[in-house]
Amino acid sequence: MIVSGRNFIVFLIFLPFVILNANPPHNWKSHADVARQVQKKYDDMNSYRAEFQIQTSKKTMTGTAYYLKPGKIRFDFSSPAGDMLLSDGQFLWIVIKRLNVIGRQDLSLDQKDENNNRIFALMPGTVISRLFLTYHYRFDTQEQPKQIDGKDFYVLELEQKEKTGGYTNMKLYINSQSYLIEKADAVDSLDGKTTIQFRNLQPNAPLEGKLFQYSPPDTQRVVFNPLVSEE
Repeated sequence: MIVSGRNFIVFLIFLPFVILNANPPHNWKSHADVARQVQKKYDDMNSYRAEFQIQTSKKTMTGTAYYLKPGKIRFDFSSPAGDMLLSDGQFLWIVIKRLNVIGRQDLSLDQKDENNNRIFALMPGTVISRLFLTYHYRFDTQEQPKQIDGKDFYVLELEQKEKTGGYTNMKLYINSQSYLIEKADAVDSLDGKTTIQFRNLQPNAPLEGKLFQYSPPDTQRVVFNPLVSEE
């Protein structure tokens, strides 16, 4: 289930381009305008439900994702069936059924990345804001939005400002009406490609807190803090 350690988690549940010599219409939006709208959308969101598909060169994973402010997330996997990623705001549980093992990550650990941002800040708004701070971004083509599969999307290309590992390049497909990210393509430092798509997105869906409660069975081994080193 784990695509690339904590990069995948940031990736769940997760532009400069200047048009020269152009005379844009009054409702034209720049890449920075779109980025601000996306950040506001996710900052204002209290809950979220969507079906997801994650595709890598080796496998395809599907399921349903849930989010409840502040900091509660749940990814129920239908393929591989029984896998789960769940945060109650205090701990992140990683369930891998085929290995009969469960990871428990303490989210209160003050782990910081190279930009002094908390690694385990799992709120979508926080993750999106960090994304636009740590990546250069721009439209992938001059004509925006563009129609893809009958829908209009703003398409942003992102490039990591500092090559620190993880995903070096990304492409975001943003619904031009809702400003929700419906698809993301990502390439890591080893040229491995991952695509995640969200369907049937429901912002502010009615969700109960008990959906994000979890207690591991006594029969399964628990690995503590698997996403950080001991150093």
